[in-house]
Amino acid sequence: MKKKRIAAAFMAVVLAATTFAGCAKSGNTDTKETKGNTDGEKVTVTFFDKNSGSKTFDDEVAKTIMEKTGVNIQVENPSGDPLEKLNLMLTGQNYPDIVLMDRGNEIVNRYIDAGALIPLNDLIDKYGPNIKKMYGDVLTKSRYTDGKNYYLNNWYGVDPDASAGVLMRKDLLAEIVGKDRAESPEPFKLSEFIDILKKFKEKYPTIDGKESIAVTLDGDDKNYESTIYGMFGMKTYYLTSDGALQHKSQDPKYQDVIKFMNGLYTAGLLDKEWVVNKKEQWVQKMSNGNVFCTFASYWDTDAANTSLASTVGPDAQFYSYKVVPDDMDASQTTYNGRSTLGWDAIGITNNCKNPEAAIKLIDFLVSEEGQYLMMWGLEGKDWELKDGKHVPKDEIVNGFQKDFDNESLTTGIRKWTWFIKNGFGSDGTPYDMATKYKLQPTAEFANKSFGESDAWDSADFAGLEPAGSTTEGLKWQKIKDVYDQAFPKMVDATSEDEALSIYSTMIQDMQASGLKDVESYLTKAYQDRLKLWGVSK
Repeated sequence: MKKKRIAAAFMAVVLAATTFAGCAKSGNTDTKETKGNTDGEKVTVTFFDKNSGSKTFDDEVAKTIMEKTGVNIQVENPSGDPLEKLNLMLTGQNYPDIVLMDRGNEIVNRYIDAGALIPLNDLIDKYGPNIKKMYGDVLTKSRYTDGKNYYLNNWYGVDPDASAGVLMRKDLLAEIVGKDRAESPEPFKLSEFIDILKKFKEKYPTIDGKESIAVTLDGDDKNYESTIYGMFGMKTYYLTSDGALQHKSQDPKYQDVIKFMNGLYTAGLLDKEWVVNKKEQWVQKMSNGNVFCTFASYWDTDAANTSLASTVGPDAQFYSYKVVPDDMDASQTTYNGRSTLGWDAIGITNNCKNPEAAIKLIDFLVSEEGQYLMMWGLEGKDWELKDGKHVPKDEIVNGFQKDFDNESLTTGIRKWTWFIKNGFGSDGTPYDMATKYKLQPTAEFANKSFGESDAWDSADFAGLEPAGSTTEGLKWQKIKDVYDQAFPKMVDATSEDEALSIYSTMIQDMQASGLKDVESYLTKAYQDRLKLWGVSK
């Protein structure tokens, strides 16, 4: 019996060691390091990662992934514009075994339509128990129009953390409303907020010899949009009572947004240069110390906060607050729209000679063990298991707090972010240790300010737009051009009446550009999506 147990144990070890390499035997073993083929006894998988920059897959986390899976991974960097590289690869049909691309870009559909990405359903059924367990309903919501899955999502699942908000300098706010109120996550009414801006301008017409700015915006990235629309409870589109989708400018609350923004401008509270502010200029303005407020996600001001903390003081940082229209309940705002379908799409291409090996590699990375390896590092070196919970070493936590990028590059932790799931592992610790285990004060305050009431799944409306080359796509582009040109004119109008007049003209021009046709397209795409997902709304 003892010999049988030893023999059985030996066979189990052999089987585990050859789980990944064994599936590669069907490849051309005469060619070393050919895509998806064997390298000696080790299968090689090539992986294009649009986010990798110039990083090399040779850190301790990378080596451990390859040791545990028996797969030799060769990362192909974008070397320039990732989208341009993806397009060139598709045109030449010269792409690696696995590609990671932007899920929200139509490049994904182009790869699928060209047959460059293979369907994963059968592979997942045979070799993907962790994929099924971890992704759950996300697999259903990621199906293509033919009902098949051609990619797996990255940074998927529910992320309840706050994002957009009204960011105010806490030290200056405390001078106006008092320290206790400035440190409270209690929402501000819109009239109260505007009064605060006016008091700031009265108290500080200039700061350090520079004209003060009550509110500045990043006109380049337009990251203020989630704040101003979320403040009034708006979403990507206006969903009518009969289930039709309309452009957000058709939302009954949209004109309130214009009145609010135009009111800031005419009162001298909005940066006169907000339209032309590039991101670098916007950050520099906030770093200069004469800006009180901006509309963005709390992490967008990290660089400015670091500068202000060193030049002005630790409390001279932008904190995220909720502002609510006077006639609205605080639970009706929609600041925190996040997609449960994530940011990236990762698929296996038809150039992959060993899709079984690729899916087994993916299934390991998807698993809790794979997630904690990529996001926490090595057990014993970077973290320990105490009372059944992952506990990072203090030097690792402090390293990420001090210099995030350097810590990631030197340790390999969070350097490779593939198939990452938002939220928490089975032991209650966050998968994203570097940003979620020990929150920065600004992040902690933002979560307290917004809670979960503002969270809504933007995946319902994402990617419904018609392709640019179609008739509806060309009309959609014209509509967007009309809107993009009119918005700053409405905000910078000399009066509310003028702003609303520009709004009326904008709607007429959008309708003349085919708005009803595009809205019909969006409505059908939305209803088809719900049918594909098996949900009713």
